[in-house]
Amino acid sequence: MGLRINTNTNAVTALRNLRLTDKSLATSLQRLSTGLRINDASDDPAGLVISEQFRAQIRSTEQAIENTQFDSNLIGTAEAALQEISDLLIGIRESAIFAKNTGGISDEQVQAEQDAVDGAIAAIDRIAATTRFGRRDLLNGSAGFVTSAAAGITNLDIQTTFLGGTSQALFTAQVLANASQALVSLNTVSQPAAGAGVIIRVTGELGSEDLTFQSSATQTAILNAINAVRDFTGVYASGTFAFSEEFGSDVAVQIDVIRGAPIGGTGFGRDEGVDANVNVNGAQVQVDGLEVRVQSLFLKASFTVSASVYSSRFGVTDFSGLVFQLGSEPKASDQIRIGIAGTDSSRLGFEEVTLPGPGGDDIGGFLSSLTAGGDNDLKTNADNAIRILDRALDQVNGLRGYLGALQADTLEPNERSLGVAVENLTATESSIRDLDFAAETSQFTRHQILFNAGTAVLASANLIPQQVLSLLQG
Repeated sequence: MGLRINTNTNAVTALRNLRLTDKSLATSLQRLSTGLRINDASDDPAGLVISEQFRAQIRSTEQAIENTQFDSNLIGTAEAALQEISDLLIGIRESAIFAKNTGGISDEQVQAEQDAVDGAIAAIDRIAATTRFGRRDLLNGSAGFVTSAAAGITNLDIQTTFLGGTSQALFTAQVLANASQALVSLNTVSQPAAGAGVIIRVTGELGSEDLTFQSSATQTAILNAINAVRDFTGVYASGTFAFSEEFGSDVAVQIDVIRGAPIGGTGFGRDEGVDANVNVNGAQVQVDGLEVRVQSLFLKASFTVSASVYSSRFGVTDFSGLVFQLGSEPKASDQIRIGIAGTDSSRLGFEEVTLPGPGGDDIGGFLSSLTAGGDNDLKTNADNAIRILDRALDQVNGLRGYLGALQADTLEPNERSLGVAVENLTATESSIRDLDFAAETSQFTRHQILFNAGTAVLASANLIPQQVLSLLQG
């Protein structure tokens, strides 16, 4: 044993351990006061890195939930306005039906209904122009896609598409097989059998009519008779065939012999139309006659193809539409781009077409043509006005259905899913970063005891050199 005065090694050792205890005690006090296990990088470098990543993901996911709520509110605003437009269109259609009753009403009554129609159309234009979410116009067309379509594609309506970071998305619609009308040969009806009257029944999409011919009837007379009841059957005759007005597998033409026998002694028979066979960018799509509907991950759209077009292109340009960021990452899977078509009177309706065959009328047009003095006002062409209104109702209700499905099947599930994700991410981040108070309190008590003991030991160590005095006083 050695007694030294200049260097008290026992005190140095005690002081070193006391400093370590003091640092541990300070760390425990910091953790207990903040509630965090990791207060700086030195506490747990790896834990700090992963917990910061979780914090960023949690904050981004919470913002995605808020985005989804905003988007859902925007959809709700648009849908409420579309409900009002639908109600107005139903009222206009009621006026058109009223105007058809020319035998029981006066011109003054029709004019009064026309005034109501004009007011309703003006109200539709007002709703389309003023429906907003914040400063975002929803129904005036600015929230829709800027589209382009080559010859052969009409009535293009794109609801959802993916641009993939480019300024445009182009699609090729290829008609592999044209749609066809239902048609039945009239060769056997060139003239009824001599001396015998013939009754034939013509059945089409609109209904059936029985036609009676004498033995002297000519082919021209028979064709004229079929065309005379076109509005009741939806069937017209041209050349040596009877045709359906519409295209596709949903329409049929049937001509039966009810009495007598045409030359040749055979009946005419039945035929159904054929839907066009169309693919878009190589993928098969749903087609009803000439009406094409695309439902894919990259495109949701509808359009009408020409009866003879083979290949045509359409696309979306100019970064148009509305982008909804529904996730926490800048990925295609975390966002959708939708378009809300304009619903003013210049957009509701469809492009004018001519019905096929002899005597085919021009049908179609847009809602704006129903105002007083227009081509399809109640006095001029109430029949076509009803066709336009039916298409306008289909457009508005189709848009409402799309937005409702988007809200119910995409936005609301996304919000619920992200809520669960935030819960799990927060629990994981908490397990890494938050303090276990029970364990830390136990450590704090230990450090307190060690600190008090270390202080007492240091005091005792400082007294050891005084023992040298007893030797000197010997």
